[in-house]
Amino acid sequence: MVSRRIPVATYRLQFNRQFSFEDAKALVPYLRCLGISDLYASPIFRARPGSSHGYDVTDPTCLNPELGTESDFEALVQELGSHEMGMLLDIVPNHMAVSPDNPWWAGVQRNGIDSPFAAFFDIDWNTSGEQLNYRRFFDINELVGVRVEIPKVFEVTHNLTLKLVREGKVKGLRIDHIDGLYDPLSYLQRLQNQTAPETKDARTGLYIIVEKILAEGEELPREWPVCGTTGYDFLNTVNALFVDTDRLPDLDEGYSQFIGSPMVFTDVVYQQKKLVIEKLFSVEIRALGQELFKLAQQDQGTASFSSPELTRAVIEIMACLPVYRTYIRDDYVSTRDRFYLGQAFQEVLQRNPDMEKSSGFFKHVLYLDFLPDLTNEQKGAWRHFVLRWQQLTGAIMAKGFEDTTLYIYNRLVSLNEVGGDPGSAGTSIEDYHHYNLKRKERWPHTLNATATHDTKRSEDVRARINVLSEIPDEWQQHLLRWHQYNEPKKRKVHGLPVPEPNMEILLYQTMLGAWPLSEEDVAGFKERLKACAIKSAREAKAFTGWQVPDTEYEDALTAFLEDILQNSNTGFVEDFLLFEKLIAYYGALNSLAQVLLKITSPGVPDFYQGTELWDFSLVDPDNRRQVDFKRRAEMLDKLFKHESLGQQPLVKQLLEHWEDGRLKLYVTYEALNTRRANKALFQDGDYIPLQTVGKRQENICAFARRLNDTWILTIVPRLLTRLVSFGIPPVSRQVWGDDQLLLPEDAPERWHNVFTGEKLTSSSMARELAIGDILSSFPVALLKCI
Repeated sequence: MVSRRIPVATYRLQFNRQFSFEDAKALVPYLRCLGISDLYASPIFRARPGSSHGYDVTDPTCLNPELGTESDFEALVQELGSHEMGMLLDIVPNHMAVSPDNPWWAGVQRNGIDSPFAAFFDIDWNTSGEQLNYRRFFDINELVGVRVEIPKVFEVTHNLTLKLVREGKVKGLRIDHIDGLYDPLSYLQRLQNQTAPETKDARTGLYIIVEKILAEGEELPREWPVCGTTGYDFLNTVNALFVDTDRLPDLDEGYSQFIGSPMVFTDVVYQQKKLVIEKLFSVEIRALGQELFKLAQQDQGTASFSSPELTRAVIEIMACLPVYRTYIRDDYVSTRDRFYLGQAFQEVLQRNPDMEKSSGFFKHVLYLDFLPDLTNEQKGAWRHFVLRWQQLTGAIMAKGFEDTTLYIYNRLVSLNEVGGDPGSAGTSIEDYHHYNLKRKERWPHTLNATATHDTKRSEDVRARINVLSEIPDEWQQHLLRWHQYNEPKKRKVHGLPVPEPNMEILLYQTMLGAWPLSEEDVAGFKERLKACAIKSAREAKAFTGWQVPDTEYEDALTAFLEDILQNSNTGFVEDFLLFEKLIAYYGALNSLAQVLLKITSPGVPDFYQGTELWDFSLVDPDNRRQVDFKRRAEMLDKLFKHESLGQQPLVKQLLEHWEDGRLKLYVTYEALNTRRANKALFQDGDYIPLQTVGKRQENICAFARRLNDTWILTIVPRLLTRLVSFGIPPVSRQVWGDDQLLLPEDAPERWHNVFTGEKLTSSSMARELAIGDILSSFPVALLKCI
């Protein structure tokens, strides 16, 4: 029986032939010193040769030889064990590579339905072996769906995974794209039963997290035997905490004026989901429509519906579904699923009043509200249809929302993230506390992510762009000025200037968010920016696309970037760099606060490779560039030496030289090691929201973590453009005045500041600490009782 191990903190590494098991082994001592407990590994099984990510698996029964030998893997595991660390492994149950390097697929292509591996893949055998019709991973023709719902397929594809778990070499699993599975709950139950068959409550079994993208307000199904998600829900909540809700209406107005008309976010999502259905998933949708038509023929009362009108119903419901998928199974439709389906059907009728009858029949099917006199076989056909429909809705949402809408609605692109809400009004301090209290109760060991290999922008890029929400008037002035400077640099393609205003505002925000802090990195960034611009334009699908790229448009787009960033374009460049420095400074302060919240809030903090320093990566493949780990290890070693000479001189130096990244590394190191030293408190302790009194209540987010007599306080600032001028740290009573942090009556009186070494004592009568004393010399605080 496998015993559960809850990580203290995870660190995601991207394995490929440029980064091997041996390379990871060399990093283990550094990660241990940083405060990491578990290496979080990208897929390590045999993949297509040259794979940069490992998700195009060709054989899940053996390790990828490009990453090293079995002995190399064993050496990595032993090194982790010697430092009391574990491994969290990313696995890919949903799909495999369509490739001659995949022996199972090659066999199916040769022998068709007679192949012993025919049942492994989600294939329609009404087609010939030369023209196999198969369920793809999203719209990727090179990835074929795997039928892990079949016990034999599960057993073969998971044999090595389960072996590594049972041998203790892998301590936990990350399940890729759980929504693509035929029956996620059954899959997870089978996985837990294989690792902990004697456990009655599967939640006490193996540590499992799922890549489940939750829409705003959506919760993970409580019956799933997992510890939580990969952390996008946390990412979006904590990110929005640094958005100025009060100024968003001004930002909305400025965006509408710049692009020439208002843009309604919900309409954009609806339109783009329909677009990808038409362009990318027409074959799958027609098949579902035909299957629904066959179900309608089972009863005289519904036999009059035509295949085209039922196909239209399928399209409209998918376009209006507000979540990635529902989880209907075993004739049971949960309250959760009824709620989201109800929203979808309501929107369908608002947009299409003529669809009342056809959508009404479809509603009966999705609710498994069987028509009278159906046979058991006919009811089974309804169930199968619902399960197949659910498998596709997540792909439609992913392509229509993540990979299209997020590149079109550009009001404030720091909110344009996987699982996010670009139309969000931000997160209040009260909302953040409510969110954490609920997570503490229901999913205390879920991951807290702020960056992943799939995020559209790194955490530090988002932290910078959020600053624009605080100064919308100033942002609008610069935006209009830059537009005037650069209009002559635009080339016309098909009669229109490139870039159009919506792409132009995206480019400027991207530049503000990711502009390097070091001059030596600028030349490389310009090339990265051009690559990002082309990908963004293709994803938006307005003027170019992946299927049929418009090279004339793309050439004009990159030429625009080259021209505006020439040193001779001094008006724009000078104005941009002055504004960018302002944004970068406040963004760094946001980042410090965000990383401390990630480490100390309920959940397991997760770090994407390299993000312990400032990281200004853009969408993949930019965020999968090689990381200079040697530099990071050397910087951490020097921090140890400087800290031994005194924390006060050190933090002063770190603030003076904040651009070099040591400031973020220091906060990460000190907070993670405090978490490791107080593991039980952060995993099981109470979460207590704290209030402030004074004029700056909206500028401080604070909470306590408590277990028995041990208390630790987190205090971070937000929305700092209101409080301090550029370059001035938000510290001292000069900034915070007489504002006080209120502590519970039973809280200790004496405290130690982990970052500065300062000692503080609260009033024995009122149990208050002055914010100006807490943040007397450092912009964030972690206080431990003494």
